[in-house]
Amino acid sequence: MFHDDPRHAHLFALPAGVDFPRALADGLQARLTPLSPEARARVTLLVNSARMRTRVREALVAQGPGLLPRIRLISAPLLFEGASLLPPPMPPLRRRLELAQLIDKLLRSAPDLAPRSAIYDLADSLARLFAEMQAEGVPPQVLRDLDVSRHSGHWARSLAFINLAEQVVQADVPDAEGRIRAQAEALIAHWQTHPPADPVIIAGSTGSRGTTALLMQAVAKLPQGAVVLP
Repeated sequence: MFHDDPRHAHLFALPAGVDFPRALADGLQARLTPLSPEARARVTLLVNSARMRTRVREALVAQGPGLLPRIRLISAPLLFEGASLLPPPMPPLRRRLELAQLIDKLLRSAPDLAPRSAIYDLADSLARLFAEMQAEGVPPQVLRDLDVSRHSGHWARSLAFINLAEQVVQADVPDAEGRIRAQAEALIAHWQTHPPADPVIIAGSTGSRGTTALLMQAVAKLPQGAVVLP
């Protein structure tokens, strides 16, 4: 599907203002036409939203009969050969209840940190924080190394909650976002020596999330990979 120098990243973009799903479908059709029906069906297209997936599929169907590529969400588990099999992610409710129990114990020993009525709000905030840190590959040590001397009192109270939550989060299986990142990192490492034989295309994403950016960089460098920017 891509026959130029494999040492160069396959990076494409569409003009501003175009109907992206339709233009993407037209470009895919031009690249897929020389392929056999079986080869077309082995192409994997990763898109950034369910709406984009629906519109691209509709645009491809409108072009006439034929087998479609596999169209998946980039945020979904990575179903590729060589992808690691990880345990199920931590259920969000269980994570929040565990954090709420720890926060309750902390506030009993240090009631001046926060009102007890804020236990569940604090648990939600901590759960979201650690989920995002896992997704972006940010270790908790980075927070402890921040220089926030101007806000030392407030930051010291915040670190008390973060250090407490870290004990639980680090010991458990990752959240859904952390699981996808771990799977992506393992898959990218596998691709270094065993690149996929069938084309993989990421389309419509800007790489604003850390895991997505990692995948985009890796896919663009695959011999049969490409990234199409919006």
